[in-house]
Amino acid sequence: MKDNSGKIMLALLAGASAGVIAGLLMAPDTGEHTRTGIKKWANKLSKDLEKNLQTGLDEIKNMSNEAISKMGNANKEGGNTGGSSSSSTGSTGSTGSTTGTSGSTNAGGSTVTNV
Repeated sequence: MKDNSGKIMLALLAGASAGVIAGLLMAPDTGEHTRTGIKKWANKLSKDLEKNLQTGLDEIKNMSNEAISKMGNANKEGGNTGGSSSSSTGSTGSTGSTTGTSGSTNAGGSTVTNV
């Protein structure tokens, strides 16, 4: 079965637009009064939209700051986040392995000391 949701939405939008236009043309108010009403409605909608957008941006900023703060605290508490130190022969780093030479560095950036 085909997905016709796009066509249905387009038909609904076209029908709603035609209804609005017909309603404006048949309205009992004068053109000037109708335009004034539409202007007021558009200004109110614009202010509401701006307010909601600003509120959303502030929430995103706060969540971002909280996430950065949590990451900073985790780094302070956890110490080295790139990888862990190991002191056994032939240990494996975060993405690579050591060859057993003394003082080699694994892919996480920490020094591996082999005994």
